[in-house]
Amino acid sequence: MTSVIEAQVSTELKKTLCAMQEYYSDECAGNAEEQLRLAYALPERIRAQQERILQERSAVQDAQAQIHQLVTEINEIHPRLQEQLVEALTTLPPLLNETRATQADVLSATIEASLLKLSLIRTRAYNALYGYISRSDPDCTMNNALLAAHEKLFAKQREQEEEERALDARIAEYDNLMLLVGGGEGGFAQIVEDMARVKKETEECRRDLCRLGWTGD
Repeated sequence: MTSVIEAQVSTELKKTLCAMQEYYSDECAGNAEEQLRLAYALPERIRAQQERILQERSAVQDAQAQIHQLVTEINEIHPRLQEQLVEALTTLPPLLNETRATQADVLSATIEASLLKLSLIRTRAYNALYGYISRSDPDCTMNNALLAAHEKLFAKQREQEEEERALDARIAEYDNLMLLVGGGEGGFAQIVEDMARVKKETEECRRDLCRLGWTGD
């Protein structure tokens, strides 16, 4: 009778251990022996889990202590930083404005000096070009030379205009002659027309050469 009771108690104990093992463990045991082995190892696993929990709790407490320390340091530093910021905002702008004003004065003086140099260079160039005077003849100046050249060019232009009018008159005479000879359709009329065209092109070339400085030598 006693052995039967012991067997029942052992069976119930094993069932209880297996149920606890299934509750605490994620492992799936295949047979009863494997379940029983995991159930016997359950207390050791629970103790190991408790140790890990204690270690993690200690790490969390250390992190909390560090956070509290950082908050305390920030609260202590914040007033000093605010005071330094106010001091910087009070003292730095005048210094920056003074520096910028000095830089602006230097830049303005540099620009003014550059303008004076440019004015001096312009005056020297103007005098060198238009203020030239011959040592042997004081009347031989650059202005007089430019005026003489302008008058000469204007005279050539008038001569060319007169030549052009004379050529137009001769061409008109040739046209009238063409009409008298053959009404503009005969062979002699073609010769006269070609001669007029060649003459006109020759005069145009001569005028172009005169504009380029050719004197007819």
